[in-house]
Amino acid sequence: MYYNGYIIKYLLIFASILIHEIAHIIVAVFGKRKLVSIKIFAIGLSAEIKEKDDNRLNPLFIYISGPLSNILLALICFITNTYYFVFSDNMRFFIYANVALAIFNMLPVLPLDGGKIIRDILVSKIGLFKGYKYARRLSLGFAAVVFALGVLLLIAGIKNLSIILISVYMFCYQKFDKSEESLMNIKNLLYKRSRFLKKGIYPGRELVVLKSMHIADIIKSMDFDRFHIVYVVDECMRLVKVLTEQDVLEGVLKHDSDMRFEDLLKDME
Repeated sequence: MYYNGYIIKYLLIFASILIHEIAHIIVAVFGKRKLVSIKIFAIGLSAEIKEKDDNRLNPLFIYISGPLSNILLALICFITNTYYFVFSDNMRFFIYANVALAIFNMLPVLPLDGGKIIRDILVSKIGLFKGYKYARRLSLGFAAVVFALGVLLLIAGIKNLSIILISVYMFCYQKFDKSEESLMNIKNLLYKRSRFLKKGIYPGRELVVLKSMHIADIIKSMDFDRFHIVYVVDECMRLVKVLTEQDVLEGVLKHDSDMRFEDLLKDME
């Protein structure tokens, strides 16, 4: 009987996280993103979502859908219990869990939803490299605050290691985040210019891309040891524009890697 209460609370928290992630998936799918896979873990689920070529959905709607679903669920449960049923301890815990989950996920810390929102806003305002750099610094700062809070609670006699574990996870994410690797790839492409100027001659490579594709898609196909000429074509395979590798990279720095080639070409006119 002693463990039943913990099991019930675990199931309620798991259900809250499940609803949070399902909301992300539903909005993403309705926004024409492709659901590749779903993995279920002891603390919830993880969905791999791939963007389609014709997708125009602002990622903000996907990020905000999870916290909003938790707030909406907590509100429904609160109204239902207030006017139709007597409050039970488990229902009260379920409401608190959903509110806490929504608030926690809106913290400006990567990889939380709030952190992703701040990152995208910074990238759109100050560029790719600075945006990621300041978003990462902000995440590390908040992770340090959360860690300090966990230590203070332990000193105060409140034995709850979850806060410290969460802060450790935040630190680890900043260290091993794959987006940091992709930024390094772009930096390597940028540094190629200095190598090119020293040698005077550099091997080249041609790439053909549809104008509806994102800039990030072509960067993934670029080699570090070749200079690229990019042919942008339309859906009828007609040539629209010839770009150099430098044109593409300047577009990334000025705008965002999520920008489409057709929008980049309009900006270059």
